[in-house]
Amino acid sequence: MPTLISREEALSRIVAEGARPSCLMCATLAGRVGAIHTVYEDDRLVVMLPRYVRCWGHVLVVPRAHVTAFSEIDEGTWAAIYGVAHRAARMVEALREPRRVYVTSTGSATRELVQTSRHTHVHVIPVYSEDDRPADVFSWADGVYVGEPEEWDILRGEYARWWREAP
Repeated sequence: MPTLISREEALSRIVAEGARPSCLMCATLAGRVGAIHTVYEDDRLVVMLPRYVRCWGHVLVVPRAHVTAFSEIDEGTWAAIYGVAHRAARMVEALREPRRVYVTSTGSATRELVQTSRHTHVHVIPVYSEDDRPADVFSWADGVYVGEPEEWDILRGEYARWWREAP
């Protein structure tokens, strides 16, 4: 079972892993900030598991290109990002059986922060409690979950298998 750690512990771990790059998402995709748990990838997008999550089963859809504004993304790329996010949401629903799945694009509005990035990305987050609200799911105030390597391998394996086999 994943372990709940404090926000402070998570931020400390992220900094220790080298997460003060000019772009956290680019550094993550390049493997310069801890392990990356890839579910699916192609020449434009990566679907991966973020290592620090409020809800176990959370997925990120990240464009490979460094983009920080919607004006930098053409309609075809945006359609591809959200097409993949839709598939990821279907995967999360099928395998995690949450009450709901949040799909949203977030990120820092001003600069790179230790726990977020200006690099455009889309979150696909399973919500398990009827009391969870977006403010709870997107805040690290109550801590975040981390997994052991074998837990990440199991989750990534389940997701990757679904991705390959689902219609």
